[in-house]
Amino acid sequence: MGNRIYSGIGGNAFRTLIGPTARGLALKMFALLVLISAIQSYVDYRHLREMMFDHVAQRAASVSDHLAMRSILDDDFGIAEASQAVARETRWHSDLLAVYLVDPSGRPLAGHGAARIEDTNSFLADPLIGDMIRRSFAEGIAAGFETSANGIDSWAHVAALPDEGLATITVVDLRSSRAELSASLVSAVLRRIVTAAAVSVALFVLLHRAVIGPIARLASAVRASSAIGRFDVPSGMPKGELGDLAELFARVFKRLQSSRGENEQLALVANGTDAGVLIADRDGRIVWSNAGYTAMTGFSQQELEDRTPHEILTEHAGAGAPAVLAESIGDGEARNVETIGLTREGKKYWATIEVRPIRDTQGEIRNFIVIENDITEMKETEIALKRSRQELQDRVHDLQVTYAQLEQERANLARTAQDLSDAKEAAENANRAKSAFLATMSHELRTPMNGVIGIADLLISSEMPSAQRERVEMIRESGECLLTILNDILDLSKLEAGRMMLERAAVAPREVVETVVEVMRPNAEEKSLSLNVEIGDNVPESIDGDATRLRQILFNLIGNAIKFTPEGHIDVSVDAIPGREADAMELLFTVRDTGIGIPEAMLPSLFTRFQQADSSISRTYGGTGLGLAIARELTTLMNGVISVESREGEGSTFRVRLPVHVVVDETAAPAPQPQEPAPEATDEPCPLRVLLAEDQPVNQKLMMAVMERLGHDLTIAENGVEVIRKLRESSFDLILMDIQMPLMDGIQATKVIRSFDEPWHDVPIVAVTAHAMDGHREVYMAAGMNGFVSKPFKIDLLVAEMERTTRRRVSAPAGKAETVTAPAAEAAPDAADPLADMLNELERMAG
Repeated sequence: MGNRIYSGIGGNAFRTLIGPTARGLALKMFALLVLISAIQSYVDYRHLREMMFDHVAQRAASVSDHLAMRSILDDDFGIAEASQAVARETRWHSDLLAVYLVDPSGRPLAGHGAARIEDTNSFLADPLIGDMIRRSFAEGIAAGFETSANGIDSWAHVAALPDEGLATITVVDLRSSRAELSASLVSAVLRRIVTAAAVSVALFVLLHRAVIGPIARLASAVRASSAIGRFDVPSGMPKGELGDLAELFARVFKRLQSSRGENEQLALVANGTDAGVLIADRDGRIVWSNAGYTAMTGFSQQELEDRTPHEILTEHAGAGAPAVLAESIGDGEARNVETIGLTREGKKYWATIEVRPIRDTQGEIRNFIVIENDITEMKETEIALKRSRQELQDRVHDLQVTYAQLEQERANLARTAQDLSDAKEAAENANRAKSAFLATMSHELRTPMNGVIGIADLLISSEMPSAQRERVEMIRESGECLLTILNDILDLSKLEAGRMMLERAAVAPREVVETVVEVMRPNAEEKSLSLNVEIGDNVPESIDGDATRLRQILFNLIGNAIKFTPEGHIDVSVDAIPGREADAMELLFTVRDTGIGIPEAMLPSLFTRFQQADSSISRTYGGTGLGLAIARELTTLMNGVISVESREGEGSTFRVRLPVHVVVDETAAPAPQPQEPAPEATDEPCPLRVLLAEDQPVNQKLMMAVMERLGHDLTIAENGVEVIRKLRESSFDLILMDIQMPLMDGIQATKVIRSFDEPWHDVPIVAVTAHAMDGHREVYMAAGMNGFVSKPFKIDLLVAEMERTTRRRVSAPAGKAETVTAPAAEAAPDAADPLADMLNELERMAG
């Protein structure tokens, strides 16, 4: 393949003759020879010109010298002879334009007649000629110079004849001399150009064979090496420098090929890494950059390569790597720094930049290598860790401070806990004292009220004048008002203590509303008020709730409406609002009246305890202001809302919204109404043997009168011990048991009765007591009692409870009911009787 290349090179030898290198060299050689010829021609021109002027000067000087010689040799030589001589010279020599004889002042004396110069005076008036004349006379020397005589190039020669007082001016025509000079110059130039061309061709042929041809073959071999991957020395290379150069090319190409492979591998490594790499020369000019650096910083290779760090920093002052490279260039030392750099777009990033100077074998810096790594993520993590560590230290410090504070607080809490324990015990004692006080006050108030209301009921049921009946009714109403106030205070106390519990049972809201309205209707009719009720069709038949508390709310609202409505009407309505769930809804109870209304300023405090719209209301209408407060507390206990709208002088509207659950397929009935009269029995009641446990004389007399009226036989025992003794002595159908009695209270007596296996152990017991707070009824039932009537009682309610509890005894066989147990002492006078011993001991202890 190499032979074919060399034969191709030989076949292309002709191309080297007309190639650009050959043409350029030939033109340059020819131009050089032409320049040399031009310089030589110029030198010849100057030489010939000087020769021409020397010849002309000699020619002009010969005329002056001839006249000067004649004046010396011929003593008779004068101006006439001189005039003739100059005229002859002018006529005989065609190259002479004129020969003048002039005096020292330059005035022509002879020769102007034969002169070929048209204007002699103008020519002689030339200041230069005048100066030459004066100089010639003054210095005694001749002078020649080039001048123009009426437009003709000429040479003037001035020579003085001091002895004669004359001067000769010889004017020679230069045109013929110049023509000869031009012809000689052209001939010389042509000869030199031809010589230069011949020499150029000869030199070109020699150079082509010795230099251009070998260089062309060497260049072809170099071009061919890129295709074949190696360099072969072309054949026919002359020995000497060109041959050595070809061998050098071969060695260099081999090294380049090896370096090229290494560079490609290094470029793959450098471009494959995320780190930015820059390579700069010894002066710091960047010669190479990898793709990682351009991706990291946004600079293109054109913006980096072949530029110094100063040039880059001038345009982008925040570039990190060029700045560190500039520092390393300044002192030649390596750098390894951590800094914040800016990308081309001005975005900040953290980077580590390492600059390494690369030195040759002599220790001189050859290159600089810059390696830059983006550590933004790592730095942010480090900063976050430092911040977290600082925060952790702060937290630890705070925890230590908090721990110390907690220790102090713990000690304080320990003291506070002790204080709270003491306060709790004091509060519990106070609460127990309060409960005991309320129970005592309830009992103590209800006991005399029982006598007042009971005696009033007895008097009303008897025959008496109308005036006395009215007074007795006033006594009963006053007692009932006191009882209502007492009940309100007890309810409010239970609500405050959170002891009031709702009873969950099936409730018929329609029946509850209709019952309350019917109970309150007589009160409305007494004031000639119309009391209307409207129950929506969507109101369910049965709901889950507390009928007693719902009735209490309605009694308060309707009672207030009747109280504060002097005329007009009162409308009570119930509507149901569907809820989100199928069995859930809201019942809306509305009580609207046409009464006196409520001032707007008093509406926010209307539901406050013991608060009424105006102090004059309590004087005019009475009341304690607890009814609405209790209604609100009960509504809140039922998770409901109570609201009011009122305009003074026009009336008020109260609304109660209660969330309820519908009871499906259950028959709801209103809860028992202990305060309402029970229906009268259709048959005449049977007389009963009743044992009354009561220590109050007034209540004893009241109960004696009531039982006498009812036709029952009454036996009185003043305490529980006497109750048991009476039971042992006689047989009874019913026991009316007071709770608070000396020696043995009603609860203890009931437990004793139920605990002995005696025929009277199952006699019905009805609690008739002034202890009527929440929970008392359950206590009495748990002790073994069968019924409960609170003091003050209504006779109808007492009769109903007696009939309910004795229905079992009345329906029992007569023989069993009439059984009388003989006293234990008579049956067995000598036997031990533990019950009698216990009763005797109790009486002995009581004194």
